[in-house]
Amino acid sequence: MEITTFDIILIIIAAALAVMLIVSHLTTQKRIKRAAQRADRNYADLLRHADSEIRRITTLYNDIKKQSSPQKSAEETSVINTAQLVDVEKLATEQKKLEAQQEELADRNRQLWDMSVAIEKERQHIQELKNDIESQHYAVTSSIRYAKLIQNAVLPSEEILRQSFGDVFLFWRPRDIVSGDFYWMKRIGNTVMFSVADCTGHGVPGAFMSMLGVAFLNEICVDFTPETHPAQVLEELRRKIITTLKQDTDSSTQKDGMDIGLCMLNLANMTMQFAGADISLYHVRGSQITEYSCVRNPVGIYPLMRDFENLDVDVETGDYLYMFSDGFADQFNPENHKFTIRRLRELIVDINTKTKVAAQQAQLLETALDKWRNGTNQMDDILIGGYCIM
Repeated sequence: MEITTFDIILIIIAAALAVMLIVSHLTTQKRIKRAAQRADRNYADLLRHADSEIRRITTLYNDIKKQSSPQKSAEETSVINTAQLVDVEKLATEQKKLEAQQEELADRNRQLWDMSVAIEKERQHIQELKNDIESQHYAVTSSIRYAKLIQNAVLPSEEILRQSFGDVFLFWRPRDIVSGDFYWMKRIGNTVMFSVADCTGHGVPGAFMSMLGVAFLNEICVDFTPETHPAQVLEELRRKIITTLKQDTDSSTQKDGMDIGLCMLNLANMTMQFAGADISLYHVRGSQITEYSCVRNPVGIYPLMRDFENLDVDVETGDYLYMFSDGFADQFNPENHKFTIRRLRELIVDINTKTKVAAQQAQLLETALDKWRNGTNQMDDILIGGYCIM
């Protein structure tokens, strides 16, 4: 049975509620455990005090026995009898105190037993909740992993990309199982249209937007010609997203959309045009890097919507073209510093100087990212596309 978005949302809400229940029960368990520990300490103190009193009374009793000797004079015997009477009264008083303490210890022991029974019940209940959550998590994760297979199936493979480029790499690292970043390509004759895009959000919501973006690009570019311009495609893509998501300028409207860089390369005459919506193009020739700036507008509803612009790009065989989402540049390190666009530009020039092999460049990017993160959590989906002109 196909799992709908609504089903996934219900499962996620159920999982969140279950996690809240577990946190509540764990907090209660910790309070009960602390109370039991305090009772144990008090119980030990009382036992030590009772033991001390017993030793003191035993010593007192032995002293009385020693003083009760038949060789004593009548006067001494009278004094001793008086002392014995006083000691007997003390013994009776101490005995009552011990009995009261023993009763108190018995009450506390019963309380500890009741607490231990309650803790065991809570532990069993928490284990049941844990098992339910693990079962639900497995079901949700299995569904998302299947969604990842679908997402991978609709994206062009690197083998298809290499048919139009001398070499190519796609450094694609979703933050979660599925990604809101996607890449796309289509070729008709000697004309190649290719893009890198970053959708609003990540995980399942971002993946839905990415699938929508791929579907719209396939529809818009079903029969593009060499006269088609990238800016024209982005304008049509924006119109479709606004219409499909029923967006308007009302502040309460969800501002879903995507950032995208789109290139159109003519392999016959080696001409290229670029248009970008919040994603720029970086052109590397030798050790020189040139940025072709984007229009600071996403594809989607925006308070001030600007027209997208076509930029002519001078390309030669051996040049590298790079487009990327903001995930790499926005990644934090343990000192809470971002990697930044400036560092990423420098890294691109550096890896391009070290090697022209696309797979090796991707490996250098991965090494640099892992070194920068140094164990910190990945903040966002990451996608960098590197295309070598053949």
